[in-house]
Amino acid sequence: MRFLFYDRILELAPARRIVATKAISIGDEFLDDHFLRSPLMPATLVLESLAQVAGWLYMITEDFAIYAILVMFEGVEVKRHPRPGDTLILDVSLEFRHQGGATLRGVARDAAGVFVQVARMVFGSTRLTDSRDVTRARELFSYLSGGFELNGRSG
Repeated sequence: MRFLFYDRILELAPARRIVATKAISIGDEFLDDHFLRSPLMPATLVLESLAQVAGWLYMITEDFAIYAILVMFEGVEVKRHPRPGDTLILDVSLEFRHQGGATLRGVARDAAGVFVQVARMVFGSTRLTDSRDVTRARELFSYLSGGFELNGRSG
């Protein structure tokens, strides 16, 4: 089973910003038996959605030559919870890169306003030394993003 919490990448500017979507469906497995008769997407999974696209932004910025791991969230504000029928707009910006990592910020929103925002997502990373690992990361991004075009080429 794959736990992918974004559906599509809409915009991508390496080293700056990524925007993606996540449509919430009553068929999403995380809603099974969750708050019976009042299903909602837990804020922790909204944070996971933001972290997944933030991780891709960081990896793409480093030309897929890193293995990144989320180290910390800070300054999380939960305004409301998404429900089936909502579509999250996941908007993440890279604030700065530092030795062995990066700091990003993000917001999950829709036309009605903010669901969750996070002031800091800190990632740590290690350099990939095997070019096959870099190729695999690039191919995985291409597959998971539906072939999103990076600089005029697929994944």
